[in-house]
Amino acid sequence: MTFLPRRRLGLLLGSLFLLVLLGAIGFSIARLNAATVTLWILLWVLMPLLGFPLALLVAYRLYGLLTAGYRLDRDAFVLTWGLAFEQIPLAELARPQPAAQLSFDLRPPRGLWWPGCVVGRREIDGLGKVEFFATAGQAGIVLLRAGDRTLAISPPDVDAFLQAFTNSVRLGSLEPVPARSQRPDFLFGRVWEERAARLLIPTGLALPLLLLAYLALRAPGLPAQGVPFGFLPTGQPAAPAPPGRLLLLPLIAGLCWLADLAAGVWLFRREADRPLAYALWGIAILTGLLLWGAVLILLASSGNTSTL
Repeated sequence: MTFLPRRRLGLLLGSLFLLVLLGAIGFSIARLNAATVTLWILLWVLMPLLGFPLALLVAYRLYGLLTAGYRLDRDAFVLTWGLAFEQIPLAELARPQPAAQLSFDLRPPRGLWWPGCVVGRREIDGLGKVEFFATAGQAGIVLLRAGDRTLAISPPDVDAFLQAFTNSVRLGSLEPVPARSQRPDFLFGRVWEERAARLLIPTGLALPLLLLAYLALRAPGLPAQGVPFGFLPTGQPAAPAPPGRLLLLPLIAGLCWLADLAAGVWLFRREADRPLAYALWGIAILTGLLLWGAVLILLASSGNTSTL
């Protein structure tokens, strides 16, 4: 029997949160295109660099809600939630306990969650490590204990889930099923264990951040009339543009780094594709170096070569 958690509230709030983040990112990019370079304008650069990863996390939470489900049969309990997967033989599960019967408040973990999307793990006195895959508050949560771990889930009807568990236990298992536990967190841990990844990924991030800091230090000396943002076919500098447009270059480098990081981590899952992952992380470094060169050339062509 399959139980789908109530997802309407979580999807609504998550979608609103995602739209706000995307709107803030778009607004900051538009401001960069016309604003002058000052220390205050660093906010318009940091907003996309910080907002884009946060938007990806919110999008993943929404994906988790869309794929969330609990399946219970005579052999096992199965949970799917995004890239997380849990299969526990029914014989290893203690009888489910409604969280409403607890004598204390079952507080969710700190992290990226909101009403209707309660996800994460934390240590709770008396329960041990608890992993939340729920869309309801304590009154709608059921605790499933397997060994030293506890899952906090929220079937749409707590009583129906408890009855289905009792019926499944009475029927008895037809065939043994293996216990399986898969979490996306483990993938990032495997990536970070690789020496090449620990070198390539931080280097790719450092280049746009250093470029941003360099432009912030150069801001007082930039010409008020603007700087060229490109070159004509004849090789001459293009018409001056607002100096703030230069900040698009470290922003582009940072977004390229994020895209290459995400694609590289995805490819890293398979041993045969790992060279492609290293190549993508290397491309992020190459992109950062090219944009560094572009900034230096544009500043030199603006006539302020004495301050370089």
